[in-house]
Amino acid sequence: MIKKIKSSLWLKIFLMMTCVMIVVGLIIYGIVMKVMPSNYKNVTLSNYTEEIKKLVSDLENGTLEQATNKIYDFCIMYGANAQLQSEYETYTFGENTKQDSTVQTISSEVTFINSKDTYILVLSVSENAVNQIMVVFLKITPIIVIIILLISIIAGQVISKIITKPVIEISNISKKLSKLDMTWRCNTSRTDEIGILANNLDTMAERLNKTLEELTVANIKLQKDIKQEKEREKIQTQFFRAVSHELKTPLTIMKGELEGMLYEVGEYKDKNKYLKHSLKVADEMEYLIKEILSIAMMKEESFKLNENKFDLVNTLKKVYRKYQGIAEDKEQEIITNIQELYNFKGDERLLENALSNIIGNAVMYSPKGEKIHIKFKENCIKIENTGVHIEKEDLEQLFEPFFRIDKSRNRNTGGSGLGLYIAKTIFDYHNISCKVENTKKGVLFTIILPD
Repeated sequence: MIKKIKSSLWLKIFLMMTCVMIVVGLIIYGIVMKVMPSNYKNVTLSNYTEEIKKLVSDLENGTLEQATNKIYDFCIMYGANAQLQSEYETYTFGENTKQDSTVQTISSEVTFINSKDTYILVLSVSENAVNQIMVVFLKITPIIVIIILLISIIAGQVISKIITKPVIEISNISKKLSKLDMTWRCNTSRTDEIGILANNLDTMAERLNKTLEELTVANIKLQKDIKQEKEREKIQTQFFRAVSHELKTPLTIMKGELEGMLYEVGEYKDKNKYLKHSLKVADEMEYLIKEILSIAMMKEESFKLNENKFDLVNTLKKVYRKYQGIAEDKEQEIITNIQELYNFKGDERLLENALSNIIGNAVMYSPKGEKIHIKFKENCIKIENTGVHIEKEDLEQLFEPFFRIDKSRNRNTGGSGLGLYIAKTIFDYHNISCKVENTKKGVLFTIILPD
């Protein structure tokens, strides 16, 4: 029970209010019992004094016989005792009372109109009436106590509910808030301390809700960043494995050739021939390392684009003119449909490298006598090379590092496999989207520039 009282504000206030009201009610009742008889006594005496004066005045205006009847009536009305005395006779009215039961005795001289004698009227007021009031009070005391208890309990319950209702509501809302349910509000119009508390709780809930939303967004972003970081680490691991594999092969070839030439084994005695081949392998390795370093540089967190405004049309023209000679050697035709001007803000050197990789692939992988169509209208660049198609499963892997369509991975028929990966990385930095798809005539590379 004590534990329940400690844990319930309503029960505490109810018990306190009930006890206070019971004590106050009993004190008030005790004061009434103490003060009421004496107050009644004083009022009664004051009234008797006035009535006796009126009686004496009335008696002096009548005869002795009339006086007798009036005195009887007075004694009956006020419960008093009276004696009318003269030198020769005494008349007694009312019941005889003991001296200690008499509240006050009043004596007055009376002269009647039909008598020359002077009479003394002695009136005694009994305190039986006061005692009867005390008896009545004592008799109804249990009933009064029960009434006080009932009123105190009912009033204590009503008042405690009124007082604790807003506090309990705030407490319930705070429990919901403690479970991070910030949708609840007190919504009170009170301006007292409880209203201030409710408004402060609402303000805190709004701020916490906003903070939680921000934390949720931040957590989602963090989870996304963690996922991206894991994917990045996975890609980096795969990338380094591929780099190791790509460098291992030419190094092994070059090492074997150098050892053969050093020990003059078989055909390797022709040093001039194999020195030239070793130099070619070293050149290929140098080109591959440069591409790897270029990718590593772009993947650094501190990497920033060297952005400037330039005419992308001129850059595109410069790139395809670079491959014009190679295309002519393969009897290929480069057909262009390019607009006059397109100002773009970005890193011109990197974009030139990306376009070079794409157009270079188009020229390299198109058979002899085919055509390369280059179209640049509005914000879309389309590069289509005819006479060749790419398998559907290969299309999905074109932008992966070291992926080559030629499954033999022969460098004489394909590059390092990093060209399109580098191009895609550069486009991503510039918010440029790109895609590769097969057409009826060949393969189409589409570049969509941002608006």
